[in-house]
Amino acid sequence: LPTSRPPLPPARRPAYTDETLKRALRDGIGADGEPFSPLMPRYPLTDAELEHLVAFLKTLTTDPDPGVTEKQIHFATVIADTVEAEQRKALVDVLNTFVEQKNVETRNESQRAEHAPWHKEWVFGPYRKWVLQIWELQGPRESWPQQLETRYQEQPVFALLSGLVPGSWQPVHDFCEGFEIPCLFPITDLPVIDEQDFYNVYFSKGMTVEGEAIAQNLVDDGLLDTRVIQVYRDGDARATVAAAALEAAWEARDGQVEDFALTGLDDESVNDFWSSLTDKGRGAVMILWLNEADTQAFWQRPGADDAAPARIYLSTTLYGDDPGDVPAGAREELRFVHPYEIPGKLNRLLMRSTGWLRSRRIYAPEEKQVQANAYFALKMAGGALKGIQGYFDREFLLEGIEHMVDNANYTSVYPRMSLAPEQRFVSQGCYIARLSEDGSLVAVTDWLIPGSN
Repeated sequence: LPTSRPPLPPARRPAYTDETLKRALRDGIGADGEPFSPLMPRYPLTDAELEHLVAFLKTLTTDPDPGVTEKQIHFATVIADTVEAEQRKALVDVLNTFVEQKNVETRNESQRAEHAPWHKEWVFGPYRKWVLQIWELQGPRESWPQQLETRYQEQPVFALLSGLVPGSWQPVHDFCEGFEIPCLFPITDLPVIDEQDFYNVYFSKGMTVEGEAIAQNLVDDGLLDTRVIQVYRDGDARATVAAAALEAAWEARDGQVEDFALTGLDDESVNDFWSSLTDKGRGAVMILWLNEADTQAFWQRPGADDAAPARIYLSTTLYGDDPGDVPAGAREELRFVHPYEIPGKLNRLLMRSTGWLRSRRIYAPEEKQVQANAYFALKMAGGALKGIQGYFDREFLLEGIEHMVDNANYTSVYPRMSLAPEQRFVSQGCYIARLSEDGSLVAVTDWLIPGSN
């Protein structure tokens, strides 16, 4: 080595056998029979536990995980063919522009990686060109698992970044768990909630946390003994999941929820539906898991002024955060469950990502949530790859992300994000908000995390 004083020769010892490795782990004695330093941990494992651990260690390899070559690292994003064109473009623009910028070699990274000096090889050697594939899922959801597997067999990827599909993320989630592929921050309101799963990392629990947050707010406001009615559009997966979450949270507090499914699209059937609920809603809490169009008939229902609910909840995910035609007389009782930063503070929260998007001329204001969330996923992946220093191990990548979220200086649309080891949802709560005099959304609670009280 090019040093004035060559390093000392390495200390040599016999190779470990199964038995000497078990002895080292439990008793702190090396393969050469010498005891380890007292600072070296000893692990009080049973014989069976040692057998399992040694068997697991034998499955490990120093080879990189699939999707990594000597010069490239492959990623993919998943987009359903039913995604609206504007959303698709907004997402793909961020992904492609980020990867293109990542590969411009401002410091001749490829050359430095191939000819790094020995003392800098660990810094320059891990450099890889990013290659991004767009996996577009087509046709019925039942065919998606096979489509994903086929694309993966054609070109393995190291991880999935972001992604957007209407409805449940379940098919993609199951694929990633089955093939042990990290799936980082997909854009979905219907994630899979399973504490045993490992490879999917989400922004939030989506519609589930909204239902749980309303239940928590009702308890906090002393409305546990009030009748609770919720209405959702039959066939709307997001509304159905939210309603089920609220019902489960309420029943856990020994309460009961009256569910009503809104069916039919013609004016007559919708008007009949609301007429049948007029008396039921008097003095009750009504949660409307509906979009703005469906809610208009509620405001205009017969006898609305004489049968006012004690409180009305809407979801900004379904309804939007624009008050629209909400009657002035209903605003006092109206509350919104809002799982993102309050709109008036959102631009400040997204200054970093918005500045980057504007400078690349790809900013789409109507799709700021999609773009901000995609940018966050990319930045997290890039930071975690830098942190693992060339050990291209998928579990190591996820461990790096677990330690990065709390200190990230770039954000998505969620105001408070944190991730402890083996947690898989970085945002745990919602705001409960109301309409101010000028029609803007203002929070009436702090960031509300269900079950935290």
